[in-house]
Amino acid sequence: MKTLEIVHLVDDVSPGGVMQALAIFEHPAWVGRLRCRVVTVKPDHELAPRLDADVIMTHFPPRWRALPFLASLRLRHRHARLVHIEHSYTRAWAAHHVAHAGRFRMMLNIASRLFDKIVSVSQGQSQWLTEAVGIAPQRVQVVSPWSDVPALQEIPPSDWQGQRPLVVGAYGRFVWLKGFDRLIARFLALDPERYQLRLGGSGPEEQALRALAGDAPHIHFVGQVDDRADFLAACDLIAVPSRWESFGLVATEARQAARPVLVAGVDGLPEQAAKAGWEVDFDSEQGLSTCLHDLTPPGLVAMGLSARASTQSLVDDRLLRWRELLPLD
Repeated sequence: MKTLEIVHLVDDVSPGGVMQALAIFEHPAWVGRLRCRVVTVKPDHELAPRLDADVIMTHFPPRWRALPFLASLRLRHRHARLVHIEHSYTRAWAAHHVAHAGRFRMMLNIASRLFDKIVSVSQGQSQWLTEAVGIAPQRVQVVSPWSDVPALQEIPPSDWQGQRPLVVGAYGRFVWLKGFDRLIARFLALDPERYQLRLGGSGPEEQALRALAGDAPHIHFVGQVDDRADFLAACDLIAVPSRWESFGLVATEARQAARPVLVAGVDGLPEQAAKAGWEVDFDSEQGLSTCLHDLTPPGLVAMGLSARASTQSLVDDRLLRWRELLPLD
């Protein structure tokens, strides 16, 4: 049986969703079948290198300046299978960033034709790519990322019975897109005797977020989250208030840890809340408070168990979808 040579092209190797998503290719199921390597490129400033590979996957977002790179990638590797994984662009992202929608759609369509397959990381993103952008549905395959943190499955469900404040957690990079400012603003109006907020992470917005929280006794910054299992175990449910989010790996990790999720209604997040939590309007003054007020201890535990159950086939599903995409036979 031939070992498939796969090259992942990235333009940023800093820790984050893109690099974490590559963990699926290190799964024991691929031993002897795949051999992968990561190559860092500068797609805006150079032509594609010549690569010895059966499959080449790009993990950076297409843009006008990168089209010469992508065209040369196709021309230099006519016999390789080219797959683009779209980690970044979404309907909500475009609403915030795209001034000329027609020009943007044209660029994405030109880029997409250079690949054999486009991988979307969520159903919401896939729907946008096919309906709004116009990429043919048969050319788009949904394969969501996978978080390889086995300890999450061992965390017991929340023990909250109303005898102490309900602990809402949120973690990630402190940047505007993650919407932590909206979460803090909503929490400032909540009763400190009933609700606590744990914020994990760091980033350029940290000082502004701390200033917004002021001396609120029920909002706690806990620093960088190095142990996600430990952080999640200290929370009763997890909020994901992002302004855009192609998938939302934090929500998946919360589900694995039997923690219900409160998600913004954008892009790939609502599908994460199906049988696992609630969609919340974090711009509304009543959205979060109404949801939390209606929560009961039995309801929290039941939703947490449902959230964990929704993740039981995640790994097998990811492996199956990649098998369908890769020329393994």
